[in-house]
Amino acid sequence: MAGKYQRGKTWTLTWVEGGKQQRKSLGAVTEAEAEAARIAKEQSLGNRAISGPTFASWVEDYALWHSRTYPDSYYRIAQIIEQHLAPHFGRSPLLTLSRAQVEEYQENRAKAGAAAGTIVKEMRTLQAIMNRAVEREVIDRNPIAKVAAPRDLASRPPRWYSKEELAAIYRAALAFHPSTTHADRELCEPYRWTWQLLANTGMRRAEALHLQWRDVGAEEIRVVSTPEARTKSGKWRAIPRSKGADESLEALSARKIGYVIPQVAPVSLSRAFSHALHRADLDGSIHCLRHTYISHLVMAGIPLRTVQVLAGHASHTTTERYAHLAPSHLRAAISALDL
Repeated sequence: MAGKYQRGKTWTLTWVEGGKQQRKSLGAVTEAEAEAARIAKEQSLGNRAISGPTFASWVEDYALWHSRTYPDSYYRIAQIIEQHLAPHFGRSPLLTLSRAQVEEYQENRAKAGAAAGTIVKEMRTLQAIMNRAVEREVIDRNPIAKVAAPRDLASRPPRWYSKEELAAIYRAALAFHPSTTHADRELCEPYRWTWQLLANTGMRRAEALHLQWRDVGAEEIRVVSTPEARTKSGKWRAIPRSKGADESLEALSARKIGYVIPQVAPVSLSRAFSHALHRADLDGSIHCLRHTYISHLVMAGIPLRTVQVLAGHASHTTTERYAHLAPSHLRAAISALDL
């Protein structure tokens, strides 16, 4: 058996080898690093009870499974794993992950400037990785199942765009530098109509990228969920075509085969929208176009249950984030009740 203890800021590793007590100073390392060294020594001494897969080796299998099962959200999950979780937990066998390691991770991320909401998402990913290992019988229990994520106390209304702001975004999307070639203009023009399509349908970025002309009907757009292009809820929905959607679809219909909008990497689509926002002197992200669709529905007096269905929200609580935008005459009618 290998052990460890701390004096001041210095950790020391202890073990018995050849019948003699051995010690090795690890220096001013963190507790998580000291624990990783202890586990490595246990393994070198032949203790296979804890040898199981390390976090780094298991997370490769998890990432492959996740990319096939949830292709639309894989980019963000892969980013969390590669940039944050694997560097911190990689050397540790799954069963030896501890509360101290997780809390140290949270503290380090907070010191690095990560928002509480970001850390919460990373903790959810970590727990999903561990729970999947239990489900697949890679380990018999999740040793950090009871470790809670920090509370996210930030709360603000969703950012959405007014009609005037949308008009500015559309203009900015076509604001080319004088030196721009005709060929480059033709490549960029579909983006302007992509922004209008998203604002008039509320489709998520991945849903829009996977939309094919075969799913565009005369009166509605069918957002389908397939193994290759899964919607967030895993369910399909129909979005009635509005005047704004009709206009954008007409502009994008030069090739009515295959995909509706230009096929680029998700991050490239977001980057193109960020450029349009910068030129229009506005803030936000491409997801704000979805907020815009939902917000304008609520402001038009559409019942929240109907908005939930149109937006494809799995839970009504998500839709209720927009309830404060309900028309003033509806709020006045409710406030007039005196039962």
